Amino acid sequence: MTRNITIGITGFILIIIVLIAQPFTFENIDAGNVGIRINLYGSDKGVDNITLVTGRVWYNAWTTKIIEFPTYTQSVDYDSFVITTKDAAEFKVDPKLNYHINPEKVPQIYRQYRRPLGEIQQGFMKNTIYDAYRIVANSFTSDSVMSNREVFEDRVQNVLTKTLGRDGFVYDQLTSAITPPPSLRQMIDEKNTSIQARLKAENMAKQAEAEAKVIIARAEGQAKATLIKARAEAEANQLRQKTLTPLLIQQEWVAKWNGVLPTTNAGGGASLMLGIK
Repeated sequence: MTRNITIGITGFILIIIVLIAQPFTFENIDAGNVGIRINLYGSDKGVDNITLVTGRVWYNAWTTKIIEFPTYTQSVDYDSFVITTKDAAEFKVDPKLNYHINPEKVPQIYRQYRRPLGEIQQGFMKNTIYDAYRIVANSFTSDSVMSNREVFEDRVQNVLTKTLGRDGFVYDQLTSAITPPPSLRQMIDEKNTSIQARLKAENMAKQAEAEAKVIIARAEGQAKATLIKARAEAEANQLRQKTLTPLLIQQEWVAKWNGVLPTTNAGGGASLMLGIK
């Protein structure tokens, strides 16, 4: 009886040990992630050409390892660093990268780097971003960086798109916080102040010129109006002089005569209307 109990207890313990020590387990690949199966032993040791879809995956933990990579957008805020332009000016850059992984290239990424994604971001990707900024900065002067900011950033993005995309990292967006050196910032502020003062002076000059043109136009208009009026009066006078004949003058005099003869120094009333029949 005692022997049977001992055998039973031993068997139970062995079953528990087997259940605990058995190598088969599973991994849940969440949505927005892909997993890769890595063989730890055998002739095909390494990364299988299999990309596991989302869901529960069973595998032998003694001979196989599952690595999970997120394929949704990742946002990485890198530490600021210094770049040098062609004329030896130093700018501080504080980049923030948004990217995602091409699911089909996850096995290739692990084969090449053999690191978790976090380490890849702070290793290969960080160096790639820093190099892109430094390479592009060498082709710009300090003034051109500030005056052609969009062109500068577009070139950096083109380098990153090409370099990261080749290894399976899909570039989405890059935010750059570019800070010029204090001396250059002061020069830029002074230049902007000078430009604003010049534009203000030009606007005032244009306004004064426009007001002067209005005054001149009004004066010319008044002068033309006066001249036209004078010409009209002169022409009217000339016309009157041409039409005032002696007969017309006598007729006008008769029409206005009140019947009283004018008195002259010769005495008496005398008719001045001589020759009127």
